[in-house]
Amino acid sequence: MGLVGDKSRGRRKGKELKEYDEDDPEEHHHNPFLSTSSITKSSLSRPQFRKEVSRARWVEEMGMGEVIEKKGSMWTTTGVVRNGKLYCLIEEIVFLAERGALVLLDNDDTSVELVEMYQKVADGKYGCSWESFEAYRHLKLLGYIVGRHGLHWTLKHDMSLRACSSWLNTEDRDQIPERETEDDILITHMLDAMQIAEIYPAFDVYLPNSKFKKSLPGDPSFILCLLRGEPPSEKAVENLEKKCNDIPLKFCDVDHGRVSFFSFNKVALPSLP
Repeated sequence: MGLVGDKSRGRRKGKELKEYDEDDPEEHHHNPFLSTSSITKSSLSRPQFRKEVSRARWVEEMGMGEVIEKKGSMWTTTGVVRNGKLYCLIEEIVFLAERGALVLLDNDDTSVELVEMYQKVADGKYGCSWESFEAYRHLKLLGYIVGRHGLHWTLKHDMSLRACSSWLNTEDRDQIPERETEDDILITHMLDAMQIAEIYPAFDVYLPNSKFKKSLPGDPSFILCLLRGEPPSEKAVENLEKKCNDIPLKFCDVDHGRVSFFSFNKVALPSLP
């Protein structure tokens, strides 16, 4: 098994929403942040002023922010829909807040400072480590559609998503208490994996697509797996490929803010005479 190319590096008020329609045709996917291609290292850590600013309220019990004011085109490919409401994950919150596109509120409707959001990521309690966030940010700035692996965009048509079977097997499904959702189980498995695995699938990544729908996302272009420590063994990669239903895998290593992507490919060498 040989290491092949595909390697890139990078640094590191309005109307209240009553119900979110994941099939809303008014928004088409494009990356509104690509215009910030001249972003410097210093600008990544401070909010950038934007005219269209959305608002979300942090829900500690869910580990997500409930979007209470939606502005801009990015929501077509950002956030998950639950019970007619739109929620955004911690990596999405921080990414948007860094660009001045989102204000996060606490229970008292007080704005949450960016440094507090960073701490939520650093704590690793909400299904996203700091390394995962840096990989997410890098992919978003490149224009990809990025969703957390195994977490359905919407429960309306969740059969379209093929999560790696390693994170939620049949036995787990049978043991889900009534008060505990499938998403809760998935997040728990992902958190466990972040602590013990040398490699784990972190994000489902899609190519830019103006017709992308959360209700029918289809299979991702590839699944991004984060590495911990040394490169994975050939057996570990092969096992993960099987569990991910043969969806292409790409791997990511984050080292002191430097994000590297690569993939593996089998190469058959001819026998020498």
